[in-house]
Amino acid sequence: MSACTTWKVEYRRARAEKAHPRGPVAVLAGKRCTGATCKCRGPRDPAENPPPAAGQKRIEIRISAANGQVKLDSPSAGHFEQAGPEEACFYVDLAAGLSHDFHLDSQEGRVSGGVVPHVHIAEYGPAGPYWYDIVDIACGLGARGCDLTLAREWGEGWLAIRKRGRLEACGSISVSGLKWTTSGGEDADKGGLLRDFETSFSLDVRTFATEYPPGASECRIKP
Repeated sequence: MSACTTWKVEYRRARAEKAHPRGPVAVLAGKRCTGATCKCRGPRDPAENPPPAAGQKRIEIRISAANGQVKLDSPSAGHFEQAGPEEACFYVDLAAGLSHDFHLDSQEGRVSGGVVPHVHIAEYGPAGPYWYDIVDIACGLGARGCDLTLAREWGEGWLAIRKRGRLEACGSISVSGLKWTTSGGEDADKGGLLRDFETSFSLDVRTFATEYPPGASECRIKP
């Protein structure tokens, strides 16, 4: 067995041993979804119909992975995946008053090709209706795959811009425990592309109803 083949076998075995459990089949919500697929929301789409039930908060998940594949798993929300640069959308309802764990795993489609994962999650606010950005996970720029520099820049940038654990302070869902990791890649310490990129985080769903539009002064953090 060649050294390259041996490395691939060992890498796949290591990945399988530490793999996070696959989430259950997601229960998709709203009229945008039919079967196992959903149509992505447009900027002027009307209010969600039907709206989330009492005690539930609706989220939108947008995922893509240029040059590879991305998977998002949650024991409570379900399993979501997409291959390639085209964005896939999913809409699910989360129980309020609970913390929901998520794990993102992205992998390159060909050896040394790198991957450009992107996951964006937003919360629906019936009062507007509004959509509040919760978290935006991305590593890579255009056709440039994810490397250690870009991964670190994303992690540091997220810490710098988040408010109350989210991108939009007027929302009611916050992010906790967000961290990223990778198994590396060829010459990763010298700027080489990463073969994979993973993040773990929790969505803490508050019970209060959202009221103000995104960016409203009423939601600003006092210094």
